[in-house]
Amino acid sequence: MHGALITDLAIVTVVAAFTGLLARRIGQPSILGYLLAGLIVGPYIPVPLFADPHRMGELAEVGVVLVMFAVGLEFRVRRLLEILPVSGLTAVIQIAALWWAGFTVGSLLDWSTPASVCLGAMVAISSTMVVSAVLRGRPIDPDVRSHVFGILVVQDVVAIVLMAIVTALAAGESLGMRSLGVLVAQLAGVVVGMLVVGLLILPRLVRYLLRQGDAEGLVVLVAGAAFGLAMAANLFGFSVALGAFIAGMAVAESGRGHDVEELIEPLRALFSAIFFVSIGMTVDPVVAWRSLPLALGLCALVVGMQWIAVVVGTVLTGGSLRRGVYAGLALGQIGELSFILATIAIAGGVVPKETLPALVTVATITAFTTPLLLGRAQRLVETLDRRLPDRVQQVLAAYQAFVRRIQTPGDGPSLRRPALATLLDWAALLIIIIATSTVVRRVDPDFKLAVNAGALVLAAPFVVGLVRSGRKLAAGIRVRVGGAGGATSRTRAVEALALAAGILGVGLPTLALVRPFLGSSWIEATLLALLLLTLVLLGLRVGGVQGEHTSGVARLALDLAGHVQDDAPHPTQADAGPLAGLDYHPLPIAAGNPADGQTLAQLDLRCRTGATVIAICRGEVTITLPTGHERLQAGDTLAVSGSPEALQRAQALLTADLYADDPRDPA
Repeated sequence: MHGALITDLAIVTVVAAFTGLLARRIGQPSILGYLLAGLIVGPYIPVPLFADPHRMGELAEVGVVLVMFAVGLEFRVRRLLEILPVSGLTAVIQIAALWWAGFTVGSLLDWSTPASVCLGAMVAISSTMVVSAVLRGRPIDPDVRSHVFGILVVQDVVAIVLMAIVTALAAGESLGMRSLGVLVAQLAGVVVGMLVVGLLILPRLVRYLLRQGDAEGLVVLVAGAAFGLAMAANLFGFSVALGAFIAGMAVAESGRGHDVEELIEPLRALFSAIFFVSIGMTVDPVVAWRSLPLALGLCALVVGMQWIAVVVGTVLTGGSLRRGVYAGLALGQIGELSFILATIAIAGGVVPKETLPALVTVATITAFTTPLLLGRAQRLVETLDRRLPDRVQQVLAAYQAFVRRIQTPGDGPSLRRPALATLLDWAALLIIIIATSTVVRRVDPDFKLAVNAGALVLAAPFVVGLVRSGRKLAAGIRVRVGGAGGATSRTRAVEALALAAGILGVGLPTLALVRPFLGSSWIEATLLALLLLTLVLLGLRVGGVQGEHTSGVARLALDLAGHVQDDAPHPTQADAGPLAGLDYHPLPIAAGNPADGQTLAQLDLRCRTGATVIAICRGEVTITLPTGHERLQAGDTLAVSGSPEALQRAQALLTADLYADDPRDPA
């Protein structure tokens, strides 16, 4: 027995070493080589190399624990609170959109509701391992990188909840309001209990062992914590990944998570390789070929819908189009957590067995397309920038400034209280809808009308509260956007964009939650119609922006020229009149500057940095809304609008050859 295990390990590691090296040599993530190794040593290909799938499956559990422990090391409560306003909302929109799309695919395939729920969960989570490997080989801007990993952290947290739901469905639990409530309560109790115990013990022990320089003891400690909490989660009926994740999160609170990660990295790399090899061993090429249509459809869904959802979510949370394009392409794959969800669902007989080979095919294709598409991200940004009308670019710049002002304490009326009231009213209505649908399915048909009538009466106060809090929120947004300049077509366009962000941020998760209970119902149609009306309103608002914005920029540019000549600071938001909410930063062009003598089109400043030039001040001459063909000269001052990161990149581009290695691609 022991000799057989050694033989299996020797075969698996030797083959995985060669195939992983081959994958890296052709510029692909190691995961592709490990999946190929699984096919080679698996039982379905007549190659004189064979490892026992059962033993490798048990060792793969070790890989799951170590991978999820490493993911937990990236997560701290403070970090979650920092990323939630931007990356968190983007992740919510992305997960809800992918989950809803996956559920719809399952319904079209005539799968059961639990199977469709599981399929939606499988395609909603990106691969932390693939993204990390790709970004190590193709570094991107720090703000884009933090946005990508912020989304991944939120995905990992949501994946724990999805894992608990899939585990319950695999155990035969029905998907109802009561069972879902019990599941969430149990999950919360287990998570809080293990987290409290972990936080009380692990951070102190980790810091003590690091002070002592006891690397051996530290490795044994964190491994014991990971496997101990994984066993505890398993005893409570949840996946071992949950306990391992919490152990990693508790260790991260010591503030030395990076040191721990370096120590366990070789162990994690070994067993995560075994995990992917074990996945490849389960794939029957004949079954994979039969499931190829499903795999190709899921590929298109994962890459296309993921990109759209991340770009829209990023823009609606105040990020630049450039950041959204890069993040959407970087996250366009599925990975290790999808395999874990699939194995749980297949073991419980919830989804067909051919689902796993289809997912492996999807993971293989998307792991190949991710670096390929990311390498062409800059060209896509340039194409979109050329196609978008100037008025749309102007509204987006104003909206980004509005979001930055919201995040500035004490700048205008607080939107927190009306936003929280709106969310609470919406949550109450959602609970009433789900509870009513559950009761209606179980009561006698003669009582359905009475149940629905009672639900309407119960929901009425929350509808009134939703309208009132929504009006207060809209009024606060109007003050934040309009400032001293009052309501203009530009401010109304930004209001419509903020409304679209709210509807998507709340409406898409609502669709995802109510779909299993209500199917394609009037609720879904109502939310989609509301979103469509918002988009129409947004289009109408944007259509009337150009004239007002041009006039406002002219005033701002003249004011800027006067302040520059007087060597005074640039004007405040109130000074800017109709452009209140569109902040800017003056950037001078000095003699000998690399930008001297080039046009804005040649610099491609907006595409390469995410910042927008709204005016050029040249002595007594002011060029408002430059077309890009104006040639810059020493002594010019540019009025540039954008996020702090975008302004830093713009300043670097205007003072040095920022992209000397590749003048077209900052990645």
